[in-house]
Amino acid sequence: MEKGFENGFSLDMKPLNLEKIQAWIEQGRLDPSKPITVKELNKSRCIHGVKDGVKLLAKGSERITSPLNIVISRASASAIAAIEASGGSVTTRYYTPSSIKRIVRGETDPIHSLRSRIPLEAQGAYPKRLPDPTSRKDIEYYRDPAHRGYLNYQLDKGQGPSLFFKTPGTGKFVAKRIKKKAASGAESRMW
Repeated sequence: MEKGFENGFSLDMKPLNLEKIQAWIEQGRLDPSKPITVKELNKSRCIHGVKDGVKLLAKGSERITSPLNIVISRASASAIAAIEASGGSVTTRYYTPSSIKRIVRGETDPIHSLRSRIPLEAQGAYPKRLPDPTSRKDIEYYRDPAHRGYLNYQLDKGQGPSLFFKTPGTGKFVAKRIKKKAASGAESRMW
């Protein structure tokens, strides 16, 4: 038994570097003209044993030559900048361990869910749908435009991704009016 503390709430994200994606594209295992999702990454054996999702990292970002459209669980800021500099796009998408298994089996659309911006009829004939986040932490992550979350369309201009804190300057300030009582002789006595 090892000593120390293990956080039971931490996510077990599978790391994926951009250099590996570019190597798979050069070998013909991935098609850069189509969106690259967890299903395509698993099918090409670029990743395997995914539990809670995949995190895109920027190692080897100078090798990216073609524009890529990647839909993934998490992405670092430098990986997002590298993909967008090459003309591609990154979308971060919420997945649960069971939804990843359904995606790999072909039972679920790897991109769209109930909160997606497209109509349900256009999502195809998949028997099951992807879940949307329910915890505040996940909702705020996928609403954040800096993380390129798929729920960022829900934000108004100037609004922050937080569900609890309001962005300064966006709310209305209503001053409370304090009514002053007329001081009478009886009320101003101490005893």
